[in-house]
Amino acid sequence: MKFLLTFWCALLAIPLSHSTSTPPPPLVPIISIPLYHRGMLKNTVMASTEVHYPHMEATTDIYPVNDAYATFLLIGTPAQIVFVRVDTGSPISWSQCDPCTNCYPMQRSPFNTQASSTFKKLGCYSDTCLIPMLREVFGHCTEIACRYNVKYDRESRSFGVMVTDTLNFEYSNIEVKDFIMGCGDSYEGPFWTQFSGVFGLGRGPLSVQSQLHASAFSFCPVSHGSEKPSSLQFYDTPPAADQHGVGNSSIMVPLRENSAYPYYYFVQFVGIGINGFMLDIPSRVWGYGLNYDGGVIIDIGTTLTYLPSDAYSVFRSEIHRTDHNLTKKPAYEGLEFCYKDDPSNVYPSIEFYFENGNIAGGNFVSYILNNNQLLIRAEGTVCLSFAEGKSSALTVIGSNQLQGTLLMYNLVDEILVLTFNKC
Repeated sequence: MKFLLTFWCALLAIPLSHSTSTPPPPLVPIISIPLYHRGMLKNTVMASTEVHYPHMEATTDIYPVNDAYATFLLIGTPAQIVFVRVDTGSPISWSQCDPCTNCYPMQRSPFNTQASSTFKKLGCYSDTCLIPMLREVFGHCTEIACRYNVKYDRESRSFGVMVTDTLNFEYSNIEVKDFIMGCGDSYEGPFWTQFSGVFGLGRGPLSVQSQLHASAFSFCPVSHGSEKPSSLQFYDTPPAADQHGVGNSSIMVPLRENSAYPYYYFVQFVGIGINGFMLDIPSRVWGYGLNYDGGVIIDIGTTLTYLPSDAYSVFRSEIHRTDHNLTKKPAYEGLEFCYKDDPSNVYPSIEFYFENGNIAGGNFVSYILNNNQLLIRAEGTVCLSFAEGKSSALTVIGSNQLQGTLLMYNLVDEILVLTFNKC
């Protein structure tokens, strides 16, 4: 989900050198959380309401073209189960709560605040509500309670109050007391009914990793339609490069901040290649020079890759030049490059070029998309998972391009490690 105040297989990468010395023993994460893909929720049931670690409930996909990743959380005392969408662009976590004046329809009950003995509302002049970095989220507080207003893609907004309560994670004995989160009581725009809210992994002091005092976190977006979960892990100490297999199967990319978009993780992007040739797109489009309005983010909360108009026009011209062997079909759900789904199709080879964050190797590294990452299929049609970001100068690399790739965010060294075929 692209947070507008919105992370992730067989891939080929330029080999990077790595140490041949004996690696240190594996680090044990602070917390390891199963990360569920919403396609896994079909034909599953909760075995018992008394099971300590809940199973998945049967739900129905509402937006079959879009996709998401989510996790179960246990909130309150006694614990209540909420199912929230993972978003690397959201600076806060929130769940819809009762009493609710205007909640969007859900397939689960909202969090019952009156049933939790550890639930507390935060006041307008609490330290939380006065955090300068989150002024855009909290606005100018004029009420007794600290209220939030957070905007996502598709012009969706969640409104509510900031609260604290006890947080537990599925399959973990970690208990977080006084976890700061939002309690949604109204909304605007479309929201998927299977999710209670959002699990915020964006930058900022109220993100999950910040409240856990984690120095790194990792997750692996499994392939769409996978029947098994991957894990979302938080680390007290960043895993060493060798422990994440940085070599022929991994690349390291520097992370950057952008004051115009303080909640995003920006990456140092070099360009896009089609069939082995880098497109002639000005570097300012990728956020270099004085173009503070642009830049490139990786966002698990967004499905497609969105290119700003200056880049998309070049991309469009090159695709049209190379897709003559494919039978074209009408645009589908905003996707322009759509074709008849045929096993004999040969699609353009597309790769992303990033600045190399490893001291070894060349100046840049490449990330070549396989067909599973490149394409979206529906009703006999196959489309390239790229779209024009008409309302933003940002480039957003979405989860479709990240399937099967382990992403490890080293928050100490500001490095993103992408390891292929690790789900």
